[in-house]
Amino acid sequence: MSDGRRPCALFLDDDPDILASAELILVRGGFDFVGVETPDAAHERLDRAPVDVLLLDLNFRRGDTSGEAGLAFLQKRLAARPDLPVVVVTGHSGMAIAVQAMRLGAQDFVVKPWNNERLLASVRAAIDTPARVPANLPPQDLNLERSEKALIQAALTRRQFNVSQAAKDLGLTRAALYRRMEKHGL
Repeated sequence: MSDGRRPCALFLDDDPDILASAELILVRGGFDFVGVETPDAAHERLDRAPVDVLLLDLNFRRGDTSGEAGLAFLQKRLAARPDLPVVVVTGHSGMAIAVQAMRLGAQDFVVKPWNNERLLASVRAAIDTPARVPANLPPQDLNLERSEKALIQAALTRRQFNVSQAAKDLGLTRAALYRRMEKHGL
């Protein structure tokens, strides 16, 4: 942070002891700290004021180890702010869920119980390294047969079913376009 202020870390975890421990480490490491125990509280805080990094547990209810709630939270927050640095902090979900979180846009993960230096290094790296913002590409049908049929239909419609002009637009001979039209049932 070159503006002289301390970076703010928001940690979402349902365990108050984890939050207290993280607060000690992060405040000593030069961060302002906000700890919240529920996704609703985290959403409210994130909507009210920006943070520099989000630390995210993936399970918010005792006994839940699926990570589904945390992944849903992650998707929602990154949809709202794709450049938000996120470090997943997990103890029960396992590596597969942590990897899935990274595929969704988290920058790193730390396993509980964590090494204090590793946690600080991960949080600092998440802030210092720009997030990979996935391109929001519209879904596309990449099937060649269906794509070819759609292009032929579009060319024919655009040229009001004049086969010679549609063939010219598609870079085909009239005979080749007729063969393709027959192939696709047009």
